[in-house]
Amino acid sequence: MSRTTLAGEIWQESGQDPARCFQCKVCTSGCPLAAEMDLAPHAAMRALQLGVDERLLRGNTFWLCAACQACTARCPQGIDVARVMDALRIVAARRRVPARVPEALVFTQAAVRSMRLFGRLFEAGVGAEVNLRMRQPLRQGKFALRLLRAGKLRLLPDLPGRPSDRQAEAGEIAYYPGCALHASAREYDTSTRGVAAALGMRLREIDGWRCCGATAAHQTSADLALELPLSNLSLAARAGHAAVTAPCVACFSRLRHAQVEAPDRAPQALRVQHLLHTFLEGGLEAIRARVKRPLRGMRVACYYGCLLTRPPAVTGSERPEYPMEMDRLISALGGVPVAWSYKTECCGAGHAVVRPSLVIELTGRILRDAQAAGAEALAVACPLCHNNLDARQEEAARAAGLPPMPAFFFTQLMAVAFGLQEQAVSLEGLMTDPRPLLQMRGLTATAAEI
Repeated sequence: MSRTTLAGEIWQESGQDPARCFQCKVCTSGCPLAAEMDLAPHAAMRALQLGVDERLLRGNTFWLCAACQACTARCPQGIDVARVMDALRIVAARRRVPARVPEALVFTQAAVRSMRLFGRLFEAGVGAEVNLRMRQPLRQGKFALRLLRAGKLRLLPDLPGRPSDRQAEAGEIAYYPGCALHASAREYDTSTRGVAAALGMRLREIDGWRCCGATAAHQTSADLALELPLSNLSLAARAGHAAVTAPCVACFSRLRHAQVEAPDRAPQALRVQHLLHTFLEGGLEAIRARVKRPLRGMRVACYYGCLLTRPPAVTGSERPEYPMEMDRLISALGGVPVAWSYKTECCGAGHAVVRPSLVIELTGRILRDAQAAGAEALAVACPLCHNNLDARQEEAARAAGLPPMPAFFFTQLMAVAFGLQEQAVSLEGLMTDPRPLLQMRGLTATAAEI
């Protein structure tokens, strides 16, 4: 394949051969945003095969891609379609083709700039830069004010500090909180630490950790997308850790991608886990033994999001389409996990900044399906997903004509069931009020009452 063609350039950039696509349309059938695209994913692949370069590069397809990995996980030809979409962004920028969705390009540039300037993602700064560069300084102003009042906007950047030479003690697990847990999702960090202590686990935050590049780096440079997570894995390995755990699904995904894609550079002896799997590793019986205030039959829809299980070649998931680990955890806490269809559907991810209207639509679908299955609450395992399902719920529920439904981090439900102190449960960070549900279930007479 000639490198002078767009298909050849994409092949060189991504390692993916568009010619292998036989137009089964599985990628399009599973894409949550296909209806919004000028060319659906399968049509974009066909355009690469036919050399319809101009129409493809000037379209919105790859700018709207949420990188949910559904196409990659389901492609019968093993094509990493999500990586093709990333490569199209990179090539379009290199050829200086105007972005059809300028907010997407501005967001990516702002996020990468923040990572390079501060070492970590400065959420408020990225949002402000996007608004200013789009010449809409008050864009999403009311929403930002709500976040500020809820204590979910950090007004100064969180700096990483210097790595140390301190070695891990026996039994310590390297803890990679990711940028959001030091900012908009501090309640996830607080409840994680409380639950870990209750289970006798010792988490040690990696000294000097930096942003892993989730959401933005892989859409800018394949090299940067590896360099950032590899630096954090190296810090954990150098400290002598055997395992590293990440509460953020996007961070977990980038760390695992680095191990899989750069086996000669990534420490292979280091086990990379999502926090859910770290807690489950000790067994459900240990969790049941710690329960003091069971959830009393609370009906919970366990939302795994896109990247905790997909693609399975990276995550190692045995049931990428219908995982059950969090469901079993909720059962051990005394809750009732509901069977529903949207547990791995995309919530819109970074479109919370780029195209909030798309997030409102996608989260509305998730809320509708969960409530139709009889759920009273959502359990979430990712700060990006939680932001969309909790902070955006007021708009999404109103647009879908649905009543509000609290979205908990799964660690908060563990902390409630363990009877931990209010500070450890950290329910005050939730923007959809959980008190009516907790009162109905008789769970407010504990120290977790807010």
